[in-house]
This record gives sequence, C-alpha cells and structure tokens, in this order.
Amino acid sequence: MLAALAVERQLDLNRLIGHQSNLVLAVMESLLADVEARIGTKPLTDYQKGRLNQLLSDVRGLVADRYESMQGDLFSDLKDLGQQESKWVLSSTNSTVGVDLMRALAPSATLKALVDTGLFQGAPLGDWLDRQAGDTAFRFANEIRIGVAAGETNNKIVQRIGGSTRKGLTGVLETSRRNADALVRTAVQTVSARARDITWSENADVVKGKQQVSTLDGRTSDVCIAYAGASWDLKGKPINGTHLPYNGGVPRHWMCRSTEIPILKTFRELGLDAEDFAPTTRASMDGQVAADLSFGDFLASKGKAFQDQALGKGRAELWRDGKITLAQLLDQRGNPLTLAQLRAKYDR
Repeated sequence: MLAALAVERQLDLNRLIGHQSNLVLAVMESLLADVEARIGTKPLTDYQKGRLNQLLSDVRGLVADRYESMQGDLFSDLKDLGQQESKWVLSSTNSTVGVDLMRALAPSATLKALVDTGLFQGAPLGDWLDRQAGDTAFRFANEIRIGVAAGETNNKIVQRIGGSTRKGLTGVLETSRRNADALVRTAVQTVSARARDITWSENADVVKGKQQVSTLDGRTSDVCIAYAGASWDLKGKPINGTHLPYNGGVPRHWMCRSTEIPILKTFRELGLDAEDFAPTTRASMDGQVAADLSFGDFLASKGKAFQDQALGKGRAELWRDGKITLAQLLDQRGNPLTLAQLRAKYDR
C-alpha cells in the first residue's frame, strides 16, 4: 500500500534529518571554539573601546562565515534530496501497482529552483539563514558586552555564549542551534513534499489527487490532526468529502512530520480491466488507503528486525517493552542516515 511505503519513507527522512541535525551541531560547536579562541585570555575588562569593537566585528565575521558554509552544504544536499524524492515517487508507486504507470521525473531545473528561490514557511531558505546569522551575531555581541560591563572573566563570558554542561547552564548558542535545527528539519520536509507534488503533476495522466497522511501521536499538532486523511486534486481543490483548503500542503508548520500520498486514477479510468488486478492493488489504485496509519501501527506490523534497523536495537527494545513512547522514537537523532545511504537504499 502506498500509505505504508510513505510511512517507511518518512522514517528514513527522519533519520536523514537526524544526520543534518548532527551537522548543525558540529557547526555550532566549531563556531563556539573559534569565538573562544578570538576572545583569548587577556581580560576583556581591560579592552579599550576600539579593541572591543574589533572583537565584536571579528565575532560577526565568524558567525557569517559559518552560516554561509552551512547554507552551501544544505542547499547542495536539498537539491540532491529533491532528485531522490522524484525517483522514489516513481519506484514506490510502480512497485506497488506492479505496472510502470509513472514514467516522468520532475524536471531538474524545477527542483533546483525549488531550493534556490522557493518559499519555506513564507520566505526563501537563504533569507531564513541570513536572518538566523544576524540574530546569532547580535546575541553573541550582546552577551560579550554584558560580560565586559559586569567585569566578568573571559571564561564566564564564553560560558554566557556556549553554556556549561557541568553547571547545567544554557548559553545563547543553544537558541541558535535550536533555530537552525528547526529550519533544517522543515527544509527537508518541504523539499520532499514539493518534489513529490511536482512529480505527481508530471504524471497527471495517471494521478488525480493527493491525500494527507498525518503522524498521529502525542506530538501531532491540532492542524495535522484535523487534516489527517484530507484529499485534494492536483490543483488543490478539495475532493472525496474534504472541506479543508489545501493551503500549500505539508509541511503545514515548523517541524511538521505529516506527508502526502498520491491518489491514482482507477484502472477503469485508465482504460484497463480492473478484474485483471488483485483487489489489494485495486484498493491502492482507487486511493482507498489507510490515511490514519500511524508510525506506531506501521512499526507494530513489521518484524523485530525491521524495528531494530529503523530505530536502533536499544531504542526498539525500549519501545517494544513500553518504556519509551512513540513520540520519543521519531527524532531518530541517535540513528542518523546520510544522503548517500538514502540513495543506496532506494536508487537501484
């Protein structure tokens, strides 16, 4: 069933997001190390105004460089992901139906433009990163000024920025990390969803609509609960009893985990003899899929080996024993998946 394949794909995307989140963390840790080195050991309280301003300028430059590097890597990965998603749409649908119904991939130029100029929660991705870089530089400079004015030691000022695990203190860098993490997660979901939508439109001769599949657990937003199972045609017009507007589709908010699946034309609409196909396949072709299929239901239906591979053996055992909840499983940061591994799994 297409819904089950979409859920399995979402598990892999969650692991890819975990890998990207680890990259963000590495960038932030590197940034903190460079700022600490730039602050040095000479007491900042002895700084003259000109020297302090030079330090703040250096810090702004460090932040800008790190975010520029992160943007380049992220844009490259997202363009790669868009190509992979388009290929996955064809392979997953055709393997489910048993016939090569879908043949047209999304145009490469369109997928690249999606990343370069497309809107991510209302603004281009580059604009979001520029804003986050500016906010981070401002917070860093503010904490340095506060520390200098209070006569704090250099180590204390660095602690203001980076926090202290030993002392249980959260620095302003953690805010930057969380913001960048949310942006990366939402960007992956956006590119995945848009690449699928573009591919379905390229195959409009066999695809007649799309249906939202929401992850139903303790972290699901009210919006995605309401949209679970809703259907629209390829232009976003509600169908099959749906009254909710499409409003751009998934992701419907920051950190959204919902996805969409295609509603294929019936065999009769395609001019084929429906009796030549198995009932289960026809159900998928008619769009009669389990729109409320949750990750928990899906994982419970799979064997232990699959659960261990998807979640990590230790986490899977805790989940099977009821010691951790489904909401704690979906992050997948402990079992990341790189783009190369994602491609190797599906691009055969």
